[in-house]
Amino acid sequence: MKAFLFIILCSQLLFSQIVKAQATPIETQIKAYIAEQQSEQLSLLEKMVNINSGTANIAGVRQIGEVLKPLFEQLGFKTYWVEEPSDMNRAGTLVAEHLGTKGKRILIIGHLDTVFAKESLFQKFERHGDKATGPGVIDDKGGDVVILYALKSLQDANVLDGMNISVVLTGDEEDSGKPTHVSRKPLFKAAQQSDVALGFEWATLPNTVTIARRGVAHWQINTQGNGGHSLGIFQKTAGYGAIFELTRILDTMRNQMGAEKDLSFSPGLILAGTSINYNKDNFGGEAYGKDNIIAKTAMVAGDLRFITPQQEVNAKEKISKIVDQHLPGTKATVNFQEGIPSMPPSANNIELLKKYSEVSISLGYGPVRPLDPGLRGAADISHIAAITQANLDGLGPVGTGAHSEKETLDIKSLPIQTQKAAILMYRLSNNTK
Repeated sequence: MKAFLFIILCSQLLFSQIVKAQATPIETQIKAYIAEQQSEQLSLLEKMVNINSGTANIAGVRQIGEVLKPLFEQLGFKTYWVEEPSDMNRAGTLVAEHLGTKGKRILIIGHLDTVFAKESLFQKFERHGDKATGPGVIDDKGGDVVILYALKSLQDANVLDGMNISVVLTGDEEDSGKPTHVSRKPLFKAAQQSDVALGFEWATLPNTVTIARRGVAHWQINTQGNGGHSLGIFQKTAGYGAIFELTRILDTMRNQMGAEKDLSFSPGLILAGTSINYNKDNFGGEAYGKDNIIAKTAMVAGDLRFITPQQEVNAKEKISKIVDQHLPGTKATVNFQEGIPSMPPSANNIELLKKYSEVSISLGYGPVRPLDPGLRGAADISHIAAITQANLDGLGPVGTGAHSEKETLDIKSLPIQTQKAAILMYRLSNNTK
């Protein structure tokens, strides 16, 4: 989009003005402490990864929170759980607060759950040289230990006192309880009392950070046709059937909308036949039919991703118009469900990125660039991006394969990302540089 290209040009101008600066003695102490704690940090991550905390495993999600809770309390944070209504079947949110009056009020965002169910075969932390695999090793238990050890380093350097920091670790980021104005209430509350939000999702590429995230919405299209023997297909009395109507819609969406920058839509599940039974809670269903009948009913569920609220509105209008253009003998409807809003790029995000890049340069790690939002999914930070003054995400460790059994951590990135985060928090709280 033109707006995003403009921001990237602005960021390039900003980076051209950055002068290489040395870390201060306190920052050097912070860097050294984190380097010394690498083994301990990795051991904690291993312990957490080996606890299954798929979103639906409420006990497991709470167990991860109970591992972290006393560690925050040792740093002087007040911690508490915020429960969600029981019918949401979610673990709630762990909040840790450190009140102070120095500099920017900082909101730190992470999450306790993973996409891997209790029954998943992918359950253990395994190290392979400088790499490690396991459920949540980057998404987001890796981010959680970056948060914790960044704060530990600030305490060790005697600079944590006076800093105003709220840590919000949701228990259902991967499949949020609905409605989100209820499940994200503690996040909204913390954002209203904060100036800057820092998200600790993993870094997709080294020395990149996220200043813009696409939002996500969900959609379901249902089609109906005249059931009957397949010999009558395409004839006036029978029509085209539910499957042809569904494929017409999807292919028209692809042709008319598939090339738009930062917009994507993906059909993830289809059921069709004489009768279907879709079980949304179990992410599946059943279909009955034969090869010599005209399908009477069909459905498809998918997601929609967008960079601005207006792009979301426009896309939904286009899909609705396509759905309304029926083949003979068919009907179709579309329903949209809430998801996560987008975090559009902004000048304040660019300025915060500049500060983060200056930290990286002063530590000897080089400048940090903005990541193309098309390379990222949605995340909790987007819920509050319009509330806080500036936002950065992707401050967790570097890795690949999130949401798959190939989820992999670059172990060397763990202390580096922790050092960068800690010193950014220090500078934001002390108005230095």
